[in-house]
Amino acid sequence: MAPLPTPWQALRQRWQAVQLVPADQMLASPCVSVCAMHTERDECLGCLRSIDEIARWGMSTPAQQREIWQRLGQRIAQHFNGD
Repeated sequence: MAPLPTPWQALRQRWQAVQLVPADQMLASPCVSVCAMHTERDECLGCLRSIDEIARWGMSTPAQQREIWQRLGQRIAQHFNGD
């Protein structure tokens, strides 16, 4: 049996998967079930979204979700480049 991915590996895998979704379709949530806000930054330690991005996700259009994922792609690269 293959080992389970870490939350950050799972987030990267979701990031890669959403790149293949057509522009007009809803995207998978970035949530990786590690829900804790960083004390010094306005971002979740698991999915790297801000509290505002988390709160608005369910009401977001596919285009807005894609914008959030684009920002997350940048955060993933910044935070976990060597991971």
